[in-house]
Amino acid sequence: MHMSNRSFIEIRQLSYHYREEAVIEKLNLDFSAGISYGIIGESGVGKTTLLRLLAGFLTPTAGQITIEGTTRTAPREKTGFLFQDLGLFPWQTAYQAIEMPLRLEKKTASERKSAVTAQLQALKIEAIKHQYPHQLSGGQKQRVALARTLITAPDLLLMDEPTSALDMMTKESIQSLMLTLQQTYQTTMVFVTHDIEEAVFLAQKILLMHQDGSIEIIENPLVETENKRESLAFYQKCIEIRQAMQRGEQL
Repeated sequence: MHMSNRSFIEIRQLSYHYREEAVIEKLNLDFSAGISYGIIGESGVGKTTLLRLLAGFLTPTAGQITIEGTTRTAPREKTGFLFQDLGLFPWQTAYQAIEMPLRLEKKTASERKSAVTAQLQALKIEAIKHQYPHQLSGGQKQRVALARTLITAPDLLLMDEPTSALDMMTKESIQSLMLTLQQTYQTTMVFVTHDIEEAVFLAQKILLMHQDGSIEIIENPLVETENKRESLAFYQKCIEIRQAMQRGEQL
């Protein structure tokens, strides 16, 4: 798989305070284009805050975030965000949900139909396109939300606990789909997870956030490995990360 090493996102001296308490303090971090990043760490270290700062949903207290050379002060068009609760509207069918971003972009009917059909096929959800959220399983909802996020071809995909509500088999299926899509489209992917196995499965670089504000960057070459869940190396990497988290808690 081709990977670029150019700095796609630059975070410089980034601080975010909530009610005068520092959630993130003087953070410096770089993200390369086309790489998948998993953010892990115990509760309260600022994982979701960092993700929302990257999305432009929050304004930094100090410092800056630069994406493709432009300092971000608001959400950008080419950033896709997959919310933990998915954000599907009960009155929209799967087709309508996936189509909605294109309507907001004032795309023509033929452009919308072509793009939605392609997403339905790519995510294998053609059979449920006329169904409403209450008629869908957890995995189906996840696929619809993912299709809606990807339909505008974002170059940056941000995900908050993307599979936390799914059962194990559905979770693994969705994770495989996410990995395939990320590798196919070379999207820069940044996700928050509490699931160490998910981080090892999806992320080429694992960002371990500690309570003292430091971030440990763990390289993960296993992403390229076929059938990695069946390998001893996969579980050894999970143990390595768990031990790194425990060391951080003891600091």
